Amino acid sequence: MATGTGNGTRGHDVAPLQAQSERRRNGWRPRFGGVLLARRAGEREALLLGLVCAIDMYTTLWWVVTGHAVEANPLLAATLQTHPLAFVLVKCLFCLPALILAPRLARRRPEFTVWLLRAVIAAYIGIYVFAIR
Repeated sequence: MATGTGNGTRGHDVAPLQAQSERRRNGWRPRFGGVLLARRAGEREALLLGLVCAIDMYTTLWWVVTGHAVEANPLLAATLQTHPLAFVLVKCLFCLPALILAPRLARRRPEFTVWLLRAVIAAYIGIYVFAIR
């Protein structure tokens, strides 16, 4: 067992500290190896939700700018009239809280987080498809 002597660990075991440091360094990064390997509960679902939000933002912006659609949300419609960049920022602010809070919730309730994110993704896609008609 390695103990800290003169390195600021005050005689504590260094291995747990190194493992914790390794986890912090690696953070919340997906690993791609042909298939997305989720390391934490809800990681795949959070990435998919972020992708759905980005696709929705891009297609809405494209359709409104080209005159093929009108934004139904009054707040987002007002930001679109101001500037497309304002629309992008507000749209991101709507999606980011869910993506930021999902890992925290997953630490406490992993099964619930996966279920919740999947329900949100299904609802988001359902509303999106319904609104296209």
